[in-house]
Amino acid sequence: MKNNPKSILIIDDEPDIVRLLEKWLNVAGRKTTAAFGGEDGIKRAREEAPDLILLDIMLPDIGGVDVARILQNDPATASIPIVFMTACLGVEQDKGDETIDVDGKIYRAFAKPLHNPKLLSEIRKAINRQENQNPPLGK
Repeated sequence: MKNNPKSILIIDDEPDIVRLLEKWLNVAGRKTTAAFGGEDGIKRAREEAPDLILLDIMLPDIGGVDVARILQNDPATASIPIVFMTACLGVEQDKGDETIDVDGKIYRAFAKPLHNPKLLSEIRKAINRQENQNPPLGK
């Protein structure tokens, strides 16, 4: 099992959103890294194996749904929880109960900007679910 703080990969092409999320998540005790496009995000997810990925739906090179599809079909990244974030698609601000279906796997989606307690709660739940499904050796 990884040591705290839990690592979160932020995949978004908007530097202001990335900085806001990094600051907010670092204050909440999370370690963050960023990728500014889908290809870079896939590469970093494979290299760093973060505890969770915050993934923008609208990216300039590869859309977020396609990034999620690639990651969920790669054995090295398939177990990493993903939470989508978007500035579109009718996701209501601060509601946090929207979902996106990617080939039968359901992901939560949050509206930008993302500084709301429901997102932090979803991050905690997703990390806990992932840890419970993949307990460390010896347990």
